[in-house]
Amino acid sequence: MGFLQKILHFFYKRRLEQDAKKYADTTRTMLNIKQAKAVGIIFDASKPDDIITINQYSDTLRAQGIKVHLLAYQNNKEKELRDSRFFNNLQINLFSIPQGGNIEAFQNLELDILICAFLGESLALEYIAATSNARFRVGAFHATKTNYFELMINTKQNQSLKYLLQQIDHFLKAINP
Repeated sequence: MGFLQKILHFFYKRRLEQDAKKYADTTRTMLNIKQAKAVGIIFDASKPDDIITINQYSDTLRAQGIKVHLLAYQNNKEKELRDSRFFNNLQINLFSIPQGGNIEAFQNLELDILICAFLGESLALEYIAATSNARFRVGAFHATKTNYFELMINTKQNQSLKYLLQQIDHFLKAINP
């Protein structure tokens, strides 16, 4: 990481910590998927297969009577995004903080569960997870991100989105609050 990247990352972390404190009073609780009425899913939409996987998973949740909200990050700078469920690098500032109407609307949703369906580092998606007012946030395990999730899934044995979603689904069904 170059000098400029280190400085930008420092300001990202500083802003993230400040903004996450605003949501510190949000009541966080362990929830079973059967208790959820509204679920949000944030994911990296860089791979077409991942979009298909997320759509299939969200259809499964909808079939259970759960309202599903999607927000996807695409790593590009296309000026016109036709779908408000997507955002890209044009909506991310210099410090990797996502901004825009669709992002703020998603963050303000009253979600029971937020599923963070991404495996690698994605500062924009991590920011959204950390500043979400969802009651229960679940995602892949990262040792430095434990403050922003109530449940983290270890994906060392299989680094695929399908595996992550299978494990999330398993644990959300197994939780007995």
